[in-house]
Amino acid sequence: MRIIAATLIIMALPLAACGKGSSFDEGFKKSFREKFVQNCSTAAAGAAPAGTITIDFPRICGCTADRLMKDRSATQLVNIPEADQQTALKACVAEIYPQGVPQGNKAASSVAPG
Repeated sequence: MRIIAATLIIMALPLAACGKGSSFDEGFKKSFREKFVQNCSTAAAGAAPAGTITIDFPRICGCTADRLMKDRSATQLVNIPEADQQTALKACVAEIYPQGVPQGNKAASSVAPG
């Protein structure tokens, strides 16, 4: 019986090293956030109708990524339910644009200075 318990403990140690808060977990989250913001911003800017009002897609996407990462491990980030993604996105849009999203938008990242 002791051998089985010792074996289970030894087998669990590598898994604990990959758990929430581990260096692997933190590295994965950093990479996840960077890729998520990049892909989300590109997709949103491409889908947005042309116009003159600026929408800060990188900010919205960063907020969404942060909400999705909160209280999730790297393993849980691999398969985030679509409903959770939509909930996070809607919360961020409401937080950043409390009066509603401006109409006739243009991606903030593509606005020329001046």
